[in-house]
Amino acid sequence: MYVNQKSGRFILLACVLVVSGCTSFLQGKQYIVPGADDPAATVRLKTGGGARLDAMTFSDNGCYAGYTTLPSNGDHIESRVAANKELILTYWKITGSSACKIPFSFTPQDGATYTLVQGSWSEPKAGILPIFNRDEHFCGVGVIKKVGDQESVEPIQQLKIKTGFACLKFVK
Repeated sequence: MYVNQKSGRFILLACVLVVSGCTSFLQGKQYIVPGADDPAATVRLKTGGGARLDAMTFSDNGCYAGYTTLPSNGDHIESRVAANKELILTYWKITGSSACKIPFSFTPQDGATYTLVQGSWSEPKAGILPIFNRDEHFCGVGVIKKVGDQESVEPIQQLKIKTGFACLKFVK
């Protein structure tokens, strides 16, 4: 009887820890934000409409290891990110019953600020018969790089997930 009570308490404690916000257990390996003396850039996104930005992490052999949702103050997501290393982000936005998910990458420059611009549009798509015509919906994200007073469009690489036995990789 004593063993059952002890294991029951352990299970209860584990459940409380998971539910209470220990999300790193569920999110895997967390993205490490650079320290004050490390080379860094800033990533910003206006969050209107429930947008989210995740920084992806990988194991030494390049397999997906986890993610960290970048912090939001309600109006903007803003976070320091490591400079001079490929950064892989996933942009998320849920609007009604539609979801937009775009994994992409770029290499931030030390001291630069990267503002993400989001958008969505639709195009008519013809069906087999005219009564089956519908609008096809799309979403996208762009990145504006600012260094001092100079602004430019930062080229990004949209990624796809490549599945393998016990390893997920993002490929260009």
